[in-house]
Amino acid sequence: MRGDMNRRNFLAAGGATILCGALPVLAAQLNQFKLGIITDEVTQDFEKALAWTKGFGLRWVELRFLWGKYVMDLAPEEVSRAKDLLAKYAVNVSMIDSPYFKTLLPGTTSRFADKTDKLQSAYDRQESILETAIARAKDFGTDKVRIFAFLRVQDPRKAEERIARELERAAEIARRQNIRVVLENEYSCNVATGAEAAAMLEAVHSPALGLNWDPGNAFAAGEKRPYPDGYELLDKKRIWHMHLKDAQDAPQGKSFVWRPIGGGQIDYLGQFRALIQDGFEGTLSLETHYLNAAEDKEASSRESMEGLLRTIQKA
Repeated sequence: MRGDMNRRNFLAAGGATILCGALPVLAAQLNQFKLGIITDEVTQDFEKALAWTKGFGLRWVELRFLWGKYVMDLAPEEVSRAKDLLAKYAVNVSMIDSPYFKTLLPGTTSRFADKTDKLQSAYDRQESILETAIARAKDFGTDKVRIFAFLRVQDPRKAEERIARELERAAEIARRQNIRVVLENEYSCNVATGAEAAAMLEAVHSPALGLNWDPGNAFAAGEKRPYPDGYELLDKKRIWHMHLKDAQDAPQGKSFVWRPIGGGQIDYLGQFRALIQDGFEGTLSLETHYLNAAEDKEASSRESMEGLLRTIQKA
């Protein structure tokens, strides 16, 4: 009974609308859910991506690449242009995607580092990357900056204490500027699964550090049931954002392939039901990754968003 009541309250908070015209798909405009998309998963034409987002009745976007540039590298006039477009389409920014700590931890090697020397020296530039990311977050009216836990070493447990100290320091820098750093579990980094994310959150107590929970990345890292196995280990209050993409095991050679939401092996129906039950108040972004046979990003994102919305409705 409690779960049914939570579900009704959750859906009533935002409602659902049937869209007409170019996007004749049943879409859930769930204000409490704060659902959006990483814009470059549709197109790097920022205005087209915003129009696509609004076409689905959504009001949130996550910024990574715009007009062929990393959001971190936008010139002042480009930042102003992007802000004008966000105001035009009445869309909010959920998070700034920085590459902070997606590099080698000094003194380590990683099979994910194809240019070790360059990545090693990049550690010296991490402080300026964080400063730029914080400034960009303020530009776009969000308090969340996505970060990583360094490129994955052979045994991440041996590096956990060092990484925790680095993350604690970064969180303190962000906290002093009223910004939160959001650690993504990324399959190429030392925090890849729900289990590893739970351990790192336990090691870093800063109130300025939370998690970007990505079930797809956890699956890619070998956690074959991100929900419920990985999710159940996490401190739910420290999940501040989510990336949504589906995946399945792949035969012969590749370990996994990306799929549209609902077309893979990840139990997103169970995941969304748990989010509702747990009173999740963070933001979420579709991170499509999946490409259809024509390798059409917009069409692939449309297919995945439609699957996502159908799943939410069932929840």
